Amino acid sequence: MLGSGYQRGILASIPAVVASDLVATASGWPSPLEAPAEWLMEWTPLPIASYLLLHASALAHPAALLGALALLMLIGGGAGSLAVPVRYAPAHALLAVLFFTGGDAALFGTRTGESLFILATVYFLSVLGLGIRIPRAEGRRDFLLRSAAVVGGAAVLLALSAARPMVEAVAGRRLFRFRPPPGLPITGLSDPVTSVGNFYVMDKVLDFPVAGTREWRLAVNGQVARPQTLDLPSLLSLPAHHRYITLECVDNPVGGQLMGNALWTGVTVRDLMRRAGAAGTHVVFESADNYAESLPLSVIKRLNPLIAYGMNGETLSRAHGYPARLVVPGLYGFKSVKWLTSIHVAADEAPGEWAEHGWNEMPQIQTTARIDVARRRGASILLAGVALAGVRGVRAVEVRVNGGPWRAARLGPALSAASWVQWTAVLRRRGRCRVEARAVDGAGHVQSGLDHGAYPSGASGWDSVSL
Repeated sequence: MLGSGYQRGILASIPAVVASDLVATASGWPSPLEAPAEWLMEWTPLPIASYLLLHASALAHPAALLGALALLMLIGGGAGSLAVPVRYAPAHALLAVLFFTGGDAALFGTRTGESLFILATVYFLSVLGLGIRIPRAEGRRDFLLRSAAVVGGAAVLLALSAARPMVEAVAGRRLFRFRPPPGLPITGLSDPVTSVGNFYVMDKVLDFPVAGTREWRLAVNGQVARPQTLDLPSLLSLPAHHRYITLECVDNPVGGQLMGNALWTGVTVRDLMRRAGAAGTHVVFESADNYAESLPLSVIKRLNPLIAYGMNGETLSRAHGYPARLVVPGLYGFKSVKWLTSIHVAADEAPGEWAEHGWNEMPQIQTTARIDVARRRGASILLAGVALAGVRGVRAVEVRVNGGPWRAARLGPALSAASWVQWTAVLRRRGRCRVEARAVDGAGHVQSGLDHGAYPSGASGWDSVSL
């Protein structure tokens, strides 16, 4: 049986976290669950994290919330197990503030005073919870009451998360009339352009940052001759560029769904660098969620990334980086920083957050062909899918059955060298079989058949389907 002090601490932590989350929601502060949830996600073993991302992506957000709640309940239980008299709670609250100010950054990576205050409140109310009376009986009624307290608190937190304040109505506002180009008429085949609602979302944050058009600013500073600060109207007034670019998550396995193609609208980073008179060698892009990635100026000149504020003819949604984000063609998605707040030109290389965990600092998208459709039509097999080769373009897609000779597939129209292309093929084959697909990039390099996981430079291998 758990000690009564530990039980009191656990039970007290639930209203403490709920109350803290209410204060955070009303004040526009980060959720008290965000820091421990990010910590849990960061320390989840890569194979487990990849499996959850691919097979339970819809449950990832509530699972992270509940995991963070469980962690804070353990902290509350630890506070309760100290068995400190209630009259000493104010002194322990002061100690809690000092602990979380110095220790929370080390434990959870929190970098905001608001979250430190909220977590200190959790500790404080847990200590006060020592006054909660825990019945000695261990009957079914007591078990149900305590379970109801935990489940009820979790339900309230999930409801608060769903009700987090949304950005102004300008998010998702139409910029111009956009009609997606037609693609190959095959049921089940990915469209040439992915709709905003179907475009993959992969982030380390629990709550997307909220930024309104009035207060948002983008600073361009560092090793520049003319530092600048742009608001959203100023950014929209600059010459706009419209480009079809496919983004892919570095965690995407061979044949995975973590990629999408869109028409992005924005300002080129090269134009901003010319306006500011950049004189450094690297550019650091910082976001509202304390995330940062860097690119050498030489790569910026070659790839010509966008500071995008539009997606498929509309302003960005919160999930996709409103008001502005970086879109880097040819590199995996973690380089395309969302919710931009600063562009800093530096004299030296600044490794990004993922590179510090061993991922490739300059991760070029691997050439890949994905099978979306594989079904029989009489004595034939209809195959269809999409192929991508970063900024190299796709020259060809080839398919084969049971390890036989490769056959050329028919390609759909290419929207750009940086976007995916549809493909289709019909093979004559009866009985059980295994079909494979591979792509050839614009330089004539054939997609690697070596099976390799995502870490550290993206997955490789040929997609296959058994019929």
